[in-house]
Amino acid sequence: MSIVFSSFTDYLDMLPQEQARHGDALRSQVRQQVQEPSSAGLSAFLFLPDQLDHPDHDDAAQVFAQAVEQMYLPRPLVDDEIPLLFLGYHAMNRFSGKRTSQGFLLTDQAIYVQDDFTVLSAAPAPARGQALPTGVDVVQGFVSPLLAGYKAWKDWADLAQCPQSDLSARCGASLQAVIGTVIGYHAQHGSLRQPRLREWKLAELVAEHDAGEALLDPLNPKLSKKLGKVIGKFQIPADEALQFALVDFPLFGGPYGLALTSKALYGKDLMESPLRIALAQVDASALQISEKGDRLSTGANLPIALPSYTDAALRDPFLGLLKQEIVRLQSQA
Repeated sequence: MSIVFSSFTDYLDMLPQEQARHGDALRSQVRQQVQEPSSAGLSAFLFLPDQLDHPDHDDAAQVFAQAVEQMYLPRPLVDDEIPLLFLGYHAMNRFSGKRTSQGFLLTDQAIYVQDDFTVLSAAPAPARGQALPTGVDVVQGFVSPLLAGYKAWKDWADLAQCPQSDLSARCGASLQAVIGTVIGYHAQHGSLRQPRLREWKLAELVAEHDAGEALLDPLNPKLSKKLGKVIGKFQIPADEALQFALVDFPLFGGPYGLALTSKALYGKDLMESPLRIALAQVDASALQISEKGDRLSTGANLPIALPSYTDAALRDPFLGLLKQEIVRLQSQA
């Protein structure tokens, strides 16, 4: 369905009745949450749909609608999502006069992050979308990488006239509280929807990114020696079938990185003991790769080290493959 966002009320009228009901309820809960102490000091950067009582901006409703238009509508993760909160500001292009939404846009199903801005006429890169996790207990682990990966804290801090660390902490507290409220609502009503995952193929990823030395395919007989070292150093039991591994082989210390088996997710940092997380404890939607590409955030569990040299173009497809295969294995357990 093709969607537009002129006003929150008109937008809900286009959605199925049950979805619209959830939207109304969530809008009310989010509005109440942003009035709590966790959002103190951020009023100038908090925008709600159709807001007419904003304490700092008369055009708050337009600011929110533009954020939806720029950050969500071009590339929805789930489709027919309900925009609930924009935490951010507008940056103006000095040449065109066009305003670009910067910050975090929360819908009922995902969060979108935009920190790409240039004073030149080039359009910003699309906002980065991340589906919401399924459990309240992983909200902090979900929000922290979003904040750590945000690139425009300096500009925002200058605008807010406060230190970057203070602003990041305030935004984190507000986002954690609001996202926790939204996920709690979904837990009660079974209304969280996950995006349709693209079907990734391991062999295709290896070929497309020339990643055969790092992204190891157990079906490749030429890799038997390397795979044996991974199994040994990661202490993978014989009854767990190795699905693939993203690893590096330094001169000393043996392979380090990530391995997925039929029963668990493994991580091993250089010269460290391996980490094992049973698949039953993994929330695939909460997995994120750090901005530097050297860590996989696993929500409530410890992060997993990744080979720091991994091609940046491989990271997102690899994350898609990892999430897809974890979901598949969990469904077969």
